[in-house]
Amino acid sequence: MLDTSVFKKLAHNDTGKAPGHQGGIYIPKGIAPFFPPLPAVTASDGPTVDSILTADLFVDGQRVGTVQTRYQHQTWGGTRTPERRLTDNLGPLRNLASAGDILLFTKDLDDDGYIQLHLVRQGTAEYRVLESSIGPAKSGPLDPANPPVSVSQIAEAERYVEEEASEPPFAFDEDRATTETTTVRKARDRAFRSKLLEQYDHRCAFTGRKFISPVGNMIVGLDAAHVIPVSEKGSDHPANGIPLTKDLHWSFDRGLIGVAADRTILVPVSVASLPGNEFLRNLHGQPIREAMDISLRVMPEALDWHRQNRLVG
Repeated sequence: MLDTSVFKKLAHNDTGKAPGHQGGIYIPKGIAPFFPPLPAVTASDGPTVDSILTADLFVDGQRVGTVQTRYQHQTWGGTRTPERRLTDNLGPLRNLASAGDILLFTKDLDDDGYIQLHLVRQGTAEYRVLESSIGPAKSGPLDPANPPVSVSQIAEAERYVEEEASEPPFAFDEDRATTETTTVRKARDRAFRSKLLEQYDHRCAFTGRKFISPVGNMIVGLDAAHVIPVSEKGSDHPANGIPLTKDLHWSFDRGLIGVAADRTILVPVSVASLPGNEFLRNLHGQPIREAMDISLRVMPEALDWHRQNRLVG
């Protein structure tokens, strides 16, 4: 799931027009918290900390390449002020950039090893719209009312889900509406998914399917479904969740498929009888896969709620 974007107006040294420059883009401190997490950053006089990101590069809406780039926190052994940079293999974008162009950075909340870079060049209609929106700012969230999830919010969400998992299972969170923002929700969804996939060996609970991209070994195509939805104040306890492929998540949310009291897959007759639903019909009666930790297996109360409130007749 792509996050919202941050932007930077490029300096001359960020572009390919700077001879002898090290081929990178400086990441200002104000937007660095919204980038993918780095390994623990050392003291200012410590070694460079970095990670490799898969980056899709776009120029004026057209893809110009997919590259492996290096995201790093450099200290130069304490000889210079520490800074964060994207370096390596960015030539297809940087060579088309000029000082003053706007670069958008968009990370993937489900994959810390992926980012998109969109270069918007001066003179284009999109540039004029963006410049009008951001005003004199040199960098920042593209939509301040809906900023990306920060590294600290990701860490807090992970602690939150771990704390939830340590408690006895509970179906509803009555305090959710008064304590949660959109950004917090995105961070918690990320942590919830990570915890569930870990418990189910990164496999769909209905089919056992597992998809791994050869780029970055990313786990793709799997969602973490809240059995009782967040919109109904369903909790973020992992026992209110189940990992499903995206098509089955869609079907589960719309009541085309559920789980019976004996923890086998339940497909209503009205669904199974329709031409084209053979895949769902063939799942009927099969046992669901369970979380490795017994205390985190999906709770009967949540499955009962889903049958009574979502499953079609």
